[in-house]
Amino acid sequence: MALSMNLSKNQDQLFKELNNIERSEEMKKATYLKLQNRIQKKRSYPVMPAVISVALIAVTCFLVFSFLNITPETAGPPTDKEAIEAVLNTQLNKPEDEFFDVVYAKWQRMEEVYASDTEFTSDPMEGTPELLAYDEYIEKKFKPYFTGNGFENFRVQPMDFHYFFAMDNQRNYEMELLDLDIEQSENTAANYSFSAEVEYTDPAGESDVYNLTGMAIVPEQGKIGSIQFTDVDGLQQKISDDANS
Repeated sequence: MALSMNLSKNQDQLFKELNNIERSEEMKKATYLKLQNRIQKKRSYPVMPAVISVALIAVTCFLVFSFLNITPETAGPPTDKEAIEAVLNTQLNKPEDEFFDVVYAKWQRMEEVYASDTEFTSDPMEGTPELLAYDEYIEKKFKPYFTGNGFENFRVQPMDFHYFFAMDNQRNYEMELLDLDIEQSENTAANYSFSAEVEYTDPAGESDVYNLTGMAIVPEQGKIGSIQFTDVDGLQQKISDDANS
């Protein structure tokens, strides 16, 4: 009813405006017919499609916000194989610039600290910003995939294949994990073996593919207790030679 009253008021006002304009009777009649058609369309405009549209928008917004609020905790912990794969992907692919930055800064500070003849009764690097930044990086990359003790043992030197270059801030090489196969032991569920193919491109631009094998023990779901490599083709030695040449 309120809609009809408003439309009637609008119609009366438009009629008054039309009467104040000098024009022919034919023009007035044509305009009146057009006005009637417009008012009739407004009166007959269905309400339900508008309600449905609003409901669809509300549901869409709810789903979008629900998706954005998903956290790793709600998604669940990684599987054993996913944890191993995450660690190997980080180790066997060339790291991002942040790794080189924190390792080089740490190494520069170590050279400064140990260059003096001072006899230290404790580790002079402990608590330095450079060491804290390095530790924070390693924790961010690896800690979620290890048990507590497993991570403490692993963190001693977790990026062997890249550390030689990073010490001198050399980034002119490439390393890419081409293939990875992870198999669970048939006899012991916590034991996994893996084999990997890695393409290494040295600073001179020459590339070769290296094979690595290894084992991992995963005593808790998605939490590695220990992991070790067997450098079948001597990749680490090749990298060490290139970094020091």
